[in-house]
Amino acid sequence: MLKYICIIFIFFTSFNALAQKVSLEEAIAIGMENNFSIRTARNVEKVATINSNFAGAVFLPVIDITAGQSYEVEDVTQQFIEGPPREIDGARSNVFNARGDLTWTLFDGTKMFLDYKTLQIELNKTRFETQAVLENTLGSIIQAYFQLVFEQYQYEVLQSAVKLSEERLQIAKANYEVGKFSKTEFLAAQVDLNTDKSNVLNQEEVRQQARVTLNLLLGQDPNEQFSAADSISVNNDLQYAKLLEDLKVRNKELLALMQQEDILKIQNRSVTTELFPQIDFNLGYGYSNLNSQAGFLLQNQALGLTYGLSLSWRIFDQLDRRRRTQTTQIAVENNTIALAELENQLKGDLSSAYVRYKNKLDLIELENENLDVAKENAEIAIERYKVGRSNSIELREFQLNSIEAESRLLNAIYLAKQAEINLLAISGNLLTQKDIN
Repeated sequence: MLKYICIIFIFFTSFNALAQKVSLEEAIAIGMENNFSIRTARNVEKVATINSNFAGAVFLPVIDITAGQSYEVEDVTQQFIEGPPREIDGARSNVFNARGDLTWTLFDGTKMFLDYKTLQIELNKTRFETQAVLENTLGSIIQAYFQLVFEQYQYEVLQSAVKLSEERLQIAKANYEVGKFSKTEFLAAQVDLNTDKSNVLNQEEVRQQARVTLNLLLGQDPNEQFSAADSISVNNDLQYAKLLEDLKVRNKELLALMQQEDILKIQNRSVTTELFPQIDFNLGYGYSNLNSQAGFLLQNQALGLTYGLSLSWRIFDQLDRRRRTQTTQIAVENNTIALAELENQLKGDLSSAYVRYKNKLDLIELENENLDVAKENAEIAIERYKVGRSNSIELREFQLNSIEAESRLLNAIYLAKQAEINLLAISGNLLTQKDIN
């Protein structure tokens, strides 16, 4: 793959030399393992997987086992057709029964098949949602990583400015001591050096904040100290037409909404299954034992099998079914609207990101030329300053121009990389992109 590559060489400071160097690949591996949003999304997917694995349970019978033991103590008076009455005080009786029942739904208007299919689609939908979380988090990690690279390089640019100002101060001091420069020239050099040192201190704060942001995305201690080891390279080979085509079939948020639409349509069909009767096969096996001190039977024991079919049919529930049919149909329409809205929004985001991407690629070429000119001017200015043919104001101007040119080039590269990452994420290609650094 052809690439427009602009490599930023980072010469680490003494602090960075002691800190651990982390590559982009290592940072991604840490984030994929520890990021809190990713871990939560994976757990949600596990739940959907479990539901899908046991979806076949809707076709299986239900078995219930019941058992009970009851006791009674009664004062009984019995009057027979013939013979004297019988009175028993405190007559005791007890009943024990145990039973197992199997109920197997043979037909319910195909609702069980729709429920099974819904669980399968729910799993697909959850997988797409998990991938969307992975892709969004991956994009955030990559951007945060290159933000740290950007701030590290900015730190080094400002450090180089300090070194140049120190060299200028030494020249001004030497010339002042031999009477070639005025004290004002010497003091101006000292002031500019202090300004450059102040800029370095401020940049160190910005660099540390970038490191904290990346640590939070990686799911690790915010104060973990490390430096980014990779440089930034920008792929200039992305084509809008291909990205737009991929968006329609690979964007995970779109795919998840498509699955949701299928689920809502099945729910709408499920309402119509209630128009049909439900047929169940019933099988039972029971045991009962009665012992009584009063009555015609002193003991009655039974053990046996029961079986048969049962039919239940709600013959009128039209108003409620109509209500649910209409509401689920509206839900389907709303999902279709949301799908169209999301696709339109993503197209707009893709278009904006692509314009920004192409603009920054052009800007990189321009800023590269500007940097070459600015550096050459700065080198000429310092040589002129050494021999007294240039003053501090002219030297400082060329020095600042060189620093600003480097910063603008770095910023253009960083923004181009941001746009590239956004394009890959929107088009659904970020998870499959192998070479992103």
